[in-house]
Amino acid sequence: MTEEVRLHLDRANGCIAEAELLLDGGRFGGAVARAYYAMFHAATAALLKRDIKRRSHQGLISTFGQFLVKPGYVESRFHKFFAEVFDLRQESDYQPIVQVTDQQADEIIKRAKEFVEVCRSLCQ
Repeated sequence: MTEEVRLHLDRANGCIAEAELLLDGGRFGGAVARAYYAMFHAATAALLKRDIKRRSHQGLISTFGQFLVKPGYVESRFHKFFAEVFDLRQESDYQPIVQVTDQQADEIIKRAKEFVEVCRSLCQ
């Protein structure tokens, strides 16, 4: 595992910890944002392990599907979830009418942890 891959995985772990703190503090939109960034860093690590780099969020999500889901390394539900959490993060960050519930945030964090673990296993 390269240093860059390891650093992204470490960052993913840190983002999960931050998401849990935000959830405990009642900051549900922030918790979703940090859970998304955990997924972002984990997906980046998994792709970097295959020497694939992307700069944009949409590019990363698309590339994750192309190179990790289509060949069968990752279940398609993870790709769908990655895209959904990105969309919710965008909406909750930029549209004040969108309110994330504690149940939504809790479920997203649980699923983000699973996503990070799947990506970590691809990096071994």
